[in-house]
Formats: sequence, structure tokens, C-alpha cells
Amino acid sequence: MHKKIAIVGAGIAGVTTARLLTDAGHEIVLFEKSGGIGGRLSTRRTEHGDFDHGAQYVSAKGAPFRAMMDRLSVQNAAALWAPPGKDRDGDWYVGLPGMSGLVKPMLEGINIKKRTRIVDIKRDVSGVICTTDQGNSENFDKVILAIPTPQAAVLLKPIDVVFERLDDVIYMPCWTSMFGFEKPVDTLPNLYRDADTKAISWLARNNMKPKRSECESITVQAGAIWSRDNLEMDQSEAVTQMQTALEDLVGVAISPIYAQAHRWRYARVDVPLGDPFLASDDGALFAIGDGMLGGRVEAAFESGRLLSEHLIAVG
Repeated sequence: MHKKIAIVGAGIAGVTTARLLTDAGHEIVLFEKSGGIGGRLSTRRTEHGDFDHGAQYVSAKGAPFRAMMDRLSVQNAAALWAPPGKDRDGDWYVGLPGMSGLVKPMLEGINIKKRTRIVDIKRDVSGVICTTDQGNSENFDKVILAIPTPQAAVLLKPIDVVFERLDDVIYMPCWTSMFGFEKPVDTLPNLYRDADTKAISWLARNNMKPKRSECESITVQAGAIWSRDNLEMDQSEAVTQMQTALEDLVGVAISPIYAQAHRWRYARVDVPLGDPFLASDDGALFAIGDGMLGGRVEAAFESGRLLSEHLIAVG
């Protein structure tokens, strides 16, 4: 039976669900608070180069996600990436021309409302009412929240006590800095990975990835513990400290022409819920995302896929 369904959050979980439910004949409205899509599958475009400043790559362990990566590769939206110094087994996939390219093809024909935040959800005899930060309200048969569980809990816990389980999910943050250079910096490694306690836990040259701009652009991500301990640091100070750590790593001063930081407050799931989705007693409200099954992009995809299969089965 045709349903009108709101999905909040245009990351991989929300977009996967929107695609599958649209294909099954449901009417979908996808709400995204930012101006972009993909969540942590994000690319920041600047005149000094492009930066994948969230997830750096994805890997596919299960058949459904691998099949999706294969389809995206055929569509020239994904490509394999095997950088010098690759330090983990398995295939690494990146989006084209940035990580958000992995979700863009799935949005064809879907009604998406960007820069629109859902600030209130209520139930009445007509269904579920969603109210936006612009004061607009709309009725839906079902509402799916595909956002970090602390944000979902604010909206869902007052409605149904089952969503108190969202408090069991534990996230760790990540500070990310982006450095652009006028010319290649030979002293910088192509790829680098270190401990969670360090100001540099990951480093990669974005311009090494397929179909990226040629500008020397470096993404540096701090470890989760360092990020947690410095969570409320000013962005400019985060850039300064991470640049200092980068100079300590290579042993020379560096002179970026572009330097910006971004704080991912909910970057990594340390303790997931353990179920693919969480549902209200009446089956009208749902929470999905990486908080359900784990922090990998594939886990968020699986959460959306399994909820979609459930909703299609129950009609």
C-alpha cells in the first residue's frame, strides 16, 4: 500500500532508504538540514583543491553493498582507490568526483528539501506531523530519522519510551583539518595512519584519488581521543595544533595557502545499538543509521536497507 514517508537526513542510510522505498512505490520527502548531501560522505570544494573531509573511502564486506559499489562504478560515480602505502586489505572505493558522488545517483526523482531542519514531531489521528525550522508542518504516514542518535533521541524520546534505547549508543568525535598548497610538498607522506590519541590519526592526499583536482590538498584527521579531549576547541586553534603536529611529523615547516578545520561531533560509533533499526510500538516512527550496527559506511547502508525491506514486506 502506498505510504507518504518523511526521511530526515541525507546521509547514506537516509538516501538508501529513500531510494528503495521510492522504487517500491512510496511517496518520499527527504529532509536535509545542510545545503549538501552525503553526511560524512562529504567533499568540500575550494579554489585551492577539493577535500574529502569526512569518510576517506569505503570498503564492501557484504554482497548488497558490494553490488551497490559495482553499480556506482558502472555509472562513473565510484572508483577503486589503491594509494601508495595502502595499509588495509580489501578494495577501497571512493566517490567521483568526491565522496558525495556515492549518494548523488541514488537521489534521482526523489523530493529532497535541503537547508530544512525538522524541529518537532507529533502524532495525531491523521498520522505523524513534522514541523520544520521555517514553521511549516506536514503530515506523513511514517517518519524515519537517519541522523546521529543523540539528535534523533531529542525528537523521538518524548513520543515513545522505546527510543530511550538510543541513549545506549556511544559516539566519538573527530577534528578534521584541510590544507591546500600552491605546489606539491615532497616531505608529506601520501598516506599515514596513527593512534587515536594523536593530533594526526590519518593523513591522505586528496589529489591522489581518481578524478580529483590536481591542486595539492591534504586531509588530516585527529584521533578520536584527542578530538574528544579538545572537542570545544576553537576551529582556528584546531588548525594551528594540527598543523604543528603535521610539521613535527615531517620535520620541516609547511606553508599552506588554505587551512580550515571541521569538527565532526558524531564521527565514529564506539558502541552501536546492535539492531538494524528502532521502531515505535505503532510502526510509525523509526531510527536508523550507523548508530544501529556500527560506524562503517556499509553499516549505515545496511541499516537503511534492512528497514526498507521490513517496510516493503509489511506494506
